[in-house]
Amino acid sequence: MKKRTRKRVKICIAQINYNSENIQAHVERIKRIIEKHRSYDLIVFPELILHGHPSFERPEGFLYRKMKIMYSAISKDLYRFVKELDARVILGEIKRWGERYFNLASFIDKNGTQSYAKTHVHWTENFVPGNELKVFNSPLGKIGINICFDAAFSEVWRVLSLRGADLIVNISAVPAEFPSEYMWRRLAGAAIFNQVFVVYANRPAKFFSGHSAVFGPRGEVVVKAPTKEAIIEAEMDLDQLRQWRSEEKIFPYRRPLLYREITHRHKTGLLARRPRRKRASRSR
Repeated sequence: MKKRTRKRVKICIAQINYNSENIQAHVERIKRIIEKHRSYDLIVFPELILHGHPSFERPEGFLYRKMKIMYSAISKDLYRFVKELDARVILGEIKRWGERYFNLASFIDKNGTQSYAKTHVHWTENFVPGNELKVFNSPLGKIGINICFDAAFSEVWRVLSLRGADLIVNISAVPAEFPSEYMWRRLAGAAIFNQVFVVYANRPAKFFSGHSAVFGPRGEVVVKAPTKEAIIEAEMDLDQLRQWRSEEKIFPYRRPLLYREITHRHKTGLLARRPRRKRASRSR
């Protein structure tokens, strides 16, 4: 009987920030990182790294106006670049459809571009939420993708793993005031509860918390980045994934009928109550 070879996946996480002062130089920097690591199986950039984040534009919403004028060709140019190099890249960008703006994670390779729209939009953002969780087919196997605040919802990770993902990527722009250890606990839990590799690509300081990392299927840290800008590399052995799944058989013993309540909305009493607006006093 022929012994099955071990399958290893080599990835690169580019923990960098967006440069709004020189957009062309920023795009060229992204290209240089991709070109240098083109031999890697996957290169991952943080959330909204291609176009920037609306919250950092002054006046607020200026980025949306720039999308109409100067950013229309940036994505297409980068897509072509990745395809010509025969690389595989996941990065964050904004997509505009009419007057609607979506926060996307795009998976680009020689076969084309597939995008996931952030489904759980943070209350501080003005994006339109997507309506579909996605797993992308690749030569590496099935890759699940989610974005920043999506990580707070355990159902997202479970659905992606049930759809066959061995590797789930979270791209983020987690602010510095949100402790990194909170994100790490979520991600390590997602990895061990769903028996998947988790790749976390966050933006670095000073506004963001950095600490991008890769977590193994037992929840262990494979590699980690500091707070500042960094390029980190990791190798994942997918045979470790299969071995752990055979040792700890979670999925065959699931009982979905017992979990039906998780698809229901919270009862009103459990939701955070919005403060009532005070009525303006009538002038006499």
